[in-house]
Parts: sequence; structure tokens; C-alpha cells
Amino acid sequence: MTTPPMTPPMTPLPTPSPDRAPRADPAWRVSRHASGLAPSVIAEALREAAEGGAISLAAGCPAEETLPVAETRALVERVLARPGALQYGDTSGLPGLRTWIAQDTARRTGRSVASGQVVITHGSQQALDLVCRALLDPGDTVIVDRPSYSGALHVLGLHQARVRAVPIAADPDPDLSALEGVLAEGPPARLVYVVPNFANPTGASLTAGRRRALARLAERYGCVVVEDDPYRDLAFGPAGGDTGEQGEQEEQPEQAPPLAALSDRVVTLGSFSKVLSPAARTGYLVAPEPLAPLLRTMKEAVDLGNSAFTQALVLALVTEPGLLERRLATLRSVYRDRQKIMVAALGSYLGEELEFQVPAGGFFVWGRLTGGGDTRALLPLALREGVAFVPGAAFYAHDPDVSTLRLSYAAADATRLGPGCLRLARAVGRLRAGPRRGRGA
Repeated sequence: MTTPPMTPPMTPLPTPSPDRAPRADPAWRVSRHASGLAPSVIAEALREAAEGGAISLAAGCPAEETLPVAETRALVERVLARPGALQYGDTSGLPGLRTWIAQDTARRTGRSVASGQVVITHGSQQALDLVCRALLDPGDTVIVDRPSYSGALHVLGLHQARVRAVPIAADPDPDLSALEGVLAEGPPARLVYVVPNFANPTGASLTAGRRRALARLAERYGCVVVEDDPYRDLAFGPAGGDTGEQGEQEEQPEQAPPLAALSDRVVTLGSFSKVLSPAARTGYLVAPEPLAPLLRTMKEAVDLGNSAFTQALVLALVTEPGLLERRLATLRSVYRDRQKIMVAALGSYLGEELEFQVPAGGFFVWGRLTGGGDTRALLPLALREGVAFVPGAAFYAHDPDVSTLRLSYAAADATRLGPGCLRLARAVGRLRAGPRRGRGA
């Protein structure tokens, strides 16, 4: 990958983009941060794929057949029989679910975690929004990995943060010298945002050494690390035979400690969307004790709490004996098999046209066109061939590598992954042939 400068530029405060920003009626005066908010590239790719009946290698959502329909149906009556299931509840979240999350976090980190440190949110996206509301003023500096989750970049833009992107997972120095250079240069960073396990979009994980280095830097420079961790339970394990670009076995999350185990300056974000169901819209944050009361108050001010019914249903699912363990085993097997199909198809159909690293878990393959080219121009050609993906530029805070793209093997039926990769190869051929063939039949 192209190595960015050691001290990348800061993004300016958001300003309207003439081609992407939503256009409000001139008679209505919208806020500065609203006028600069662009639509989601991922949402647009999904919409275009659905409208055209294309094979979607864009969707970062669970496989439809893995959703717990029967298990949910079996528990609904029991949940409805509980007092308060259809009432308002504790704005910080259902006490039983917060206790379960606190105990699970304590098990993972080896640290004592109180239920009062947990706030239930509408997905982990809202958890990030609450952290930003609590800790950021307009113009504050936030450091993100390069590339980084596009949804997080949207939230940071909404809060008018100055975002600096620096390689963290891909830093060749295990001591994260690039990150330390940016922190030392200033201005002081308020947050460092990372997805430590099977990141969206790259599929990469932070090694144990990089996690320790990040924790040390957070302590030294007084910033807060936001550990966004929705994919940690989707490790394929040694059975996957997954290797990195240079043939080295990738470190599994269970071999690398959570960042919250290494520092008191970490807020962890979690979600049940990937292991249970996105429709539950149930995420959470686990904050250090000094910060937790403020975040609970923020949640109360924003929406008065999540649905008591869906929280109770999530609690019933995760505490049903053996259910979660069986689900995780199934999910790992399904996604491991689909990853292998996609990787083999990409190798067969795209060969040396696309370089990528084989992920050891999660949903995504991150690739780069070796011969160059802008994947934003590739997308309409791919849709014409009947396949969708997400252009990589959406995942960069600044100076995007436009030859990159994100492919998801999670949502498409396994039988369609091979044909989808073949269609992508045809689209790349059209891109290489130039405008004349690209406009042909």
C-alpha cells in the first residue's frame, strides 16, 4: 500500500461538496455541519445494487440464513410475559443486559467492570456519537487509522472534528512511530479511533504489540482511545488457514488483549448486530468509571433509551444455554467458507489485476488495482455487469488511494460469490479498455 506522509494534513471543518452534499431548499437555513454532510457511499452502492438486481459484494451485513429467526420466535412469548417489556425503561439500558455485558467485558479484559459503566445504545454508531458529544468541541483533533470505517468518518464530520489519518494496523513499526509523530506534533488529539479486530474496511487486526504501543501512547499524550469492536467474535481460527500478504499467519483476537485491558483511557464500543441481528439495533459502550455518568446523561438527553422489548429479547438470546456458543460456531464456519470462495475466485478471475490480503475473520476483503485506476469509475461499469462493491475512497479521511475497493463475502449467497468476482473482472477489463468499450453493450 502507498505509505502516507508521517504527518498527514488535517481535514478542514466540513464544508458543502457541490456534487455530494444534500441540497436543502434555499428558503431553509440549515446548520453548517448539516450542509457539509454527504450521503453514504455504501448506502448508495447498496441502493444501486438492489435497484438493478446486481450481486452485492458491497453489503457488510450478516448472511440472511444465519439470522436467528426460529430462536427469536421461540423466546418472544417469554419476553412479553415479563413485567415492563412494552414500557419505558432505564435510559442507560436494561439492567440485566448491562450486567451481562459488564461480566462479559470483565472476562475478556481481566478487569473489574461495573454495570454502571455500560450504556446501551442504538447500535455502536450511536455509541460513537455519544462519545463525540461528550468529548469533542468543533475543531478538536481526532486520529483515525488509514483507511478507516466510513461510518465513523461521517460521525466525526457531523461533530466538526479535524480528522488526521495515519497508518496504525499497517504501520511497519510495531511501536507505532507514525502515530507518535502525529501525537507529538500536535495539536493535542482528543480521540484515537480504531477497529482492532478484522477492521472495516481492511479486515486487518492490531497485533498485541501495536495494542500495547497504542495504550502507552494514549497514557503519554492524554488522549482517549475509542475501541470499536463489532467483529471480535468472528475469528476464523487456525482451521481457516488464513495467511497475510507475505504468508504469515495473522494473530487471532484471543491472542491479543483488548485495548481496554491495557489502559484506563479506553472506551469500548460493541454491537449485537453481527452475532445476533441488525434489526435489534442494540449496541453499547463500556466507559471508564469517571466518564460513564456523563455518557449516561448524554443518552438520556438524546433519546430516553432503547426499546425495553428488544433489549429483553437480546438478553434472552445471549443467556439461553448454549445458544450464543452454537451461533458463533455457525457464523465462523459460514464466513470462513465464503471467504475461501471469494479469495479463490479473485485469484482465478482477477489474477495480478488485484492485490489483497486474506482476512482471518470478519466480513471484508480489501483490495487494490495493481495497474492503477479509480474504483469510483469502476463502480458504474461493475453495476452494468451486475455486481456491486464499495470504492475505497469512502474510507479515507483525506488523500484517498482511489485504486482501492472493499468487497464483502458475508451477505451474498455462497453460490453467487464466484459469479460476482467474474463480473467484477469483466468490469475491470472494461475499465482497462477505456471509455469507448466502457460505453458499449
